[in-house]
Amino acid sequence: MESVVLFIIVSVIAGFLLTYFLSARYSILERIAYGMVVGLGLHTWIVYLLSLIWGLQFKSIYISMCLLCIFIAVFLTIKWGYLKGKIVNEITDIRGDFLQNKISYFVHIAVFSFFTTIFCRLFYRTVIWKSDGLYIGLANNYGDLPLHLAYITSFVLGDNVPPQDPSFAGEKLCYPFLSDFLSAIFLKLGLDFKDIFFIPGFLLTVSFYCILYYFTYRLTKRRLAAIISPFIFFFTGGFGFYYFFQDLTNTSGSLWSFLMNLPRDYTKIEPLNYRWITPLSCLNVPQRPFLFGFPINMLIFLLLYTGIERKNWREFLFAGILAGSLPLFHTHSFLAMLMVTIPLGLVFWDWRRWFLFFMPAFVLSLPQVLYLSEHVGGEGFFKPYFGWVVGNENPFWFWLKNTTLFWPLVIGGFVLIFTFYRDANNNVHIRSGFYLLTFLIPFLLPNVMLFAPWDWDNIKILIYWFLGTIPVAALALTCLWDAFTKDKKVEGIFGESKYSVSLNVALPYKILLRAGFLIIMLIITASGGIDVFRYAIAPVKGSKEFSTEEVEIAKQISTLTPLDAVFLNAPIFNHLVFMTGRKTLMGWPPHIWSHGYDESQTRENDIKIMLRGKPEAFQLVDKYKPDYAIVGPHERRIGVNKKYFDNNYSCIITTKYYNVYDLNKKKQTFQVGSKDSPDKKYGLNVYYFNNLNWEGEPVYEEVDSYIEFNYSSDNEKPVSGPFSAIWEGFIDVDITGMYSFQLASDDGSWLYIGDKLVIDNGGYHARKSANNKILLNEGKHRIKIKYFDGGGGAVLDLLWTPPGSVEEKIPAERLKIKD
Repeated sequence: MESVVLFIIVSVIAGFLLTYFLSARYSILERIAYGMVVGLGLHTWIVYLLSLIWGLQFKSIYISMCLLCIFIAVFLTIKWGYLKGKIVNEITDIRGDFLQNKISYFVHIAVFSFFTTIFCRLFYRTVIWKSDGLYIGLANNYGDLPLHLAYITSFVLGDNVPPQDPSFAGEKLCYPFLSDFLSAIFLKLGLDFKDIFFIPGFLLTVSFYCILYYFTYRLTKRRLAAIISPFIFFFTGGFGFYYFFQDLTNTSGSLWSFLMNLPRDYTKIEPLNYRWITPLSCLNVPQRPFLFGFPINMLIFLLLYTGIERKNWREFLFAGILAGSLPLFHTHSFLAMLMVTIPLGLVFWDWRRWFLFFMPAFVLSLPQVLYLSEHVGGEGFFKPYFGWVVGNENPFWFWLKNTTLFWPLVIGGFVLIFTFYRDANNNVHIRSGFYLLTFLIPFLLPNVMLFAPWDWDNIKILIYWFLGTIPVAALALTCLWDAFTKDKKVEGIFGESKYSVSLNVALPYKILLRAGFLIIMLIITASGGIDVFRYAIAPVKGSKEFSTEEVEIAKQISTLTPLDAVFLNAPIFNHLVFMTGRKTLMGWPPHIWSHGYDESQTRENDIKIMLRGKPEAFQLVDKYKPDYAIVGPHERRIGVNKKYFDNNYSCIITTKYYNVYDLNKKKQTFQVGSKDSPDKKYGLNVYYFNNLNWEGEPVYEEVDSYIEFNYSSDNEKPVSGPFSAIWEGFIDVDITGMYSFQLASDDGSWLYIGDKLVIDNGGYHARKSANNKILLNEGKHRIKIKYFDGGGGAVLDLLWTPPGSVEEKIPAERLKIKD
């Protein structure tokens, strides 16, 4: 932990000092906020570049810290006199401003404390350790966290630099991974899985909060607008709060009990097409590239605005360097930045200053863009797609119900800017209005084009329309609050501005205007606030991501297997292999597909063939060359043939529910575990289906010598329930006579001999037995048993009583797969 604290302190100090290369006036609090993301981003980049030489080793981390310490020492030595004077002046300015605006400062301190508490609790719940395993506290993070864990552990435990994709072995990692690389640094320095998500998430989100505050304040020069801007962003949501009150009305418990056990999200109601999910629960926490993407992008926009207004070339250069660092932090943020800055350059044309921005941005970003673009040509990227996820709804209604009154506020804000806000010469600020209008482009383009295979992922661009227009909406709300203040002068983005509308109204109307402000704020933030309360404040049970057994197996694998080992396992989003630092042939198909890999479907099918031990399995193992295979509950759900691996490969790890096989240690006699295996002279062919109706192709088949099982959980079942199965073959009787059969099952089962239904034990039920007799002649008779498991425990047991004998299991030699 001490090394992590030192890493953070060195990063923040270096970033803080770098802000003194800027020309404009900034408060010392601004510099700390900017320095946090600049310093952590710079330090992450330095460690990564050094890791390309030595790997992510302590050498790379400590040398990077030494380099920054040298920079700090040299900077302080050369600039100490200048720096000391600047810091003293900035502290004096803060003190003087505080004395003049005590109420505003106390309000902001209260709001800052509120949000930092929310961030702390939310990110602290990213990973929850319990006695039975690793849980996640945020539902939207259930599918994303294991993938990020795979990236992080691959850097540390798999020496995966330069990185291959650990979720799609053999392919380059074409994903913006530097946010995860920072967490990997912290993991290398000794933090556990919980803290490597908590600490970067908390620090960078606090930095983003501060930058959003100063972005709005510098644009509007209205403290109230700056204070309410984080509420608008982090608590945004639609009219879903209506269903909150509907659910509350239908509950039988108390209000407190309901709040502590909220049944669902209210910004994400897909059946009703509520899709604008509060960013804290869908972007800041699960979409980890936004940890750097948000603060860096908003800092770029802030610096460019300052450079445009004050004609400071250093702001352009600094912003250009930040822009050049973006692609490996977050590619979608980089695209959104281009959508805004290119029109800005055309509107506020000054080729010398914009050259200082675009040249470093181009030079630094080009290698990253080329690196990341390898799979962008895959199906689903950059194609016409109209309306985002509007579907068949009226677009105006869709945006109104998803963002409530935000659009009306934005329109009202632009009217204020172009109509009422004037400079000292009483001129409307057209240029400033155009600056803000450029943020409508990240709204328009994602509504006519798809930027990722998943249509909802266009929100990664749309969110910058929202962020860029928040100051406009906040200004409209602030003017509503301050409407009774006549001819209020404001020194803001527009120079000395004057809100010149005459509003000498009676006191009751003043009260109504402020009541309107509060009501609008409540409508905008209600749904998102409820969701944030659910995940950050209310007790959280969490969702189990990995069991204790899986965590322990992951530790064994990390110890026993080579760093570059590749695993054959079920293509699922939360496989234990993601904790090992090793690579898997394939992770979750939607993740692979959304990253642009064209041949993901072929590999998925081949993995199923290998796991099921089909005749072509050996050939496919030779093709893909996995080093190890895991057989566990996930593999059983897709019909793994465990006997195939038992017969052909050495097992190196065995636990209650898992087996790990070394595919490089083949046994001398190879056997395909199919129904035609030569060692299976006796038994019935059994076919398992992953549905209740014996439909489609079986997911798993084998030869069963005894019709008997008793499974208490899905982990024990050959196929995860609900499932169905059919046993087919022949029963060989040696004497003619009356045979009695007993069939016990949980749930339904049926016994057929020849063409006759002998026992009907169907339906949903706990363990239940049924009996019947049938006259059989000597010889072989076709036999079939149908069974389904509706979930929970699964039981099947077939007994017989031959003539003149006692009830017993049917001997294996009496069951034949062929006539």
